[in-house]
This record gives sequence, C-alpha cells and structure tokens, in this order.
Amino acid sequence: MINKERLLRDNRLCKAIIGLSVEELKNLAAEFSACYLIYRKKNRKDHERQMGAGQKGFIPTPLDKLLFILLYLKCYPTYDLQGLLFGLDRTRVCRWVKILLPVLEMTLGRE
Repeated sequence: MINKERLLRDNRLCKAIIGLSVEELKNLAAEFSACYLIYRKKNRKDHERQMGAGQKGFIPTPLDKLLFILLYLKCYPTYDLQGLLFGLDRTRVCRWVKILLPVLEMTLGRE
C-alpha cells in the first residue's frame, strides 16, 4: 500500500506522484468526497440494505480513492501494478477505475 502519510507530508513528492500539491489535494478531496456520495446514491440499484451496510470497500477513505484515481491517470500503470500499489486484485482495480473516473469528472466538471 502507498504510504499516504509520507505523501501528505512532502509537497514535492505529492506533486511528483499525483501532480497536485498537498493543499490542492486536500481541497479536491473534500469536494470529491461529496461527489462520490452523490454518485453512489444516484447509481444505486434497489437494495434492501441501507447505504454503508455490508462489506467495506478495499479502498477505505475518500482521500484514498482520490489518490487511487489520480495516480492511475497521471502514471497510467497496468492494473497489475496499480493492484500491487494499493493491495488489490487487478479485477478490483478495473472496477474501481470504472467507478472513480466518473466521480472525478463530476468533481472537476469536465472530462
């Protein structure tokens, strides 16, 4: 797993890995989190369980999700490499990219 704490302490490293400063990342993370909830509610199928019930995701926090998709877009690693970096199987990486890319587009207001 990527050392998120180290990344958030070092502005130069943050810019090199994801292309944003720590300040920009934190500002974007707040809006990304709100857009993620809106996206999940909008694309939710009819379930008996309430939102948040069931098995927890493998990318736990909205900041982790944002780091995941920004790293994917900046470096464009293979699904195998992205899975290695985030502790996921390549099929899960593919699913998360398909979920998080529209959320990022909604957050930024463009493709």
